[in-house]
Amino acid sequence: MNRSHQLDFFRGLFLILILVDHYLTWDNLVMKFTSEFIGWVSAAEAFVFLSGLTAGLVYTYKLADKGEAYIKKAATKRALDIYKYHTILFLLTLLILFSHKPIRLFWMSTFSDIVHEPMLATLKGFLLLYQPLYLDILPMYAVFLLFVPLAIRSFRNGNHLLLLSISFLLYLIGTFELVSPLMGPNFFQVRVNLGYFNLLSWQFLFVIGIFIGFLAYYKKVERLKQNIPLLTVALIITITLFLLKLLDVSFLNFNLGFWTEKGHLRPLRLLNFAAIFTIVTFVSFRFRSWFKYKPINYLGKHSLEVFSFHILLIILFKPFGAYLNSLWKIKLSETTYIYPYSTLLLLVLIPALYVAPIIMKKRSYGPIKLKRPVS
Repeated sequence: MNRSHQLDFFRGLFLILILVDHYLTWDNLVMKFTSEFIGWVSAAEAFVFLSGLTAGLVYTYKLADKGEAYIKKAATKRALDIYKYHTILFLLTLLILFSHKPIRLFWMSTFSDIVHEPMLATLKGFLLLYQPLYLDILPMYAVFLLFVPLAIRSFRNGNHLLLLSISFLLYLIGTFELVSPLMGPNFFQVRVNLGYFNLLSWQFLFVIGIFIGFLAYYKKVERLKQNIPLLTVALIITITLFLLKLLDVSFLNFNLGFWTEKGHLRPLRLLNFAAIFTIVTFVSFRFRSWFKYKPINYLGKHSLEVFSFHILLIILFKPFGAYLNSLWKIKLSETTYIYPYSTLLLLVLIPALYVAPIIMKKRSYGPIKLKRPVS
């Protein structure tokens, strides 16, 4: 079995959506269709899950083909590569902020530590103790990757229930902030910023992705892809949550905002993603020729380079987009506008993603040619 073009397609698609959502302002009409349009689910959940699924497929193959020592080395190397991209992005962000005053003023609140204490902020950034907006995602992936060999080995040894239970317990601790009161911003005797995404919460989605990738390698998910009762339940959940969000329904003593909060991947958000994933899996299995558009596959194949480059594009062009918004806007409602100039700039930014693998070091998992697994 060769590389999954469908996986590349979806990763590429979500990279485009991430760029769009990070660039546009929340009141832009386009955002109504690109950011959580079908429920409390964003491209972030899909991308983290697909990264775990891809890692599960790749490292299960490598474990079967080259052994445990090899996957430990490979996962560590990949994590170090991601950390390297993080440090380069941090330094480039520092350079951009101090080389152009209007950009620095625009990002003043977001990167306040970098602006006011650049040396200390850089040191903390390299130690992963300071992870401001956009610079908090690659460190999360790097940390997750270090645990992939342990997860794959546990699944192979039949300890999947134990590992998944531990992962779920950590998820509950993270999503309900059971340890947050003990770990304030000065827990390490220095002010820290560990990022928007709670690692204890989001690791569960990544681990589930690894597990499904592991099962997919051994052809153990084929029946689930065709399970009509499961699809029916997923459709009911998706439609129900879509209507709740669309109609802004509220219940007495039930805070939907809390249960769908993104940073801690709260339970309703996780359920919403699981339901949509089930539907997409069913459709992609039934129509296997779909979701294989080569230009989008190209982005997914080079996801690390593309994602890293998109951060630079956001830092450089989001201030310009804000300026363009001030030149021409069409009011549709109190919370929705059409911004023609800044939206048209996407026609430049999205194609720009395709140069990322060229100007940055090309690296991908490479062709995955799997031997026939032994059950």
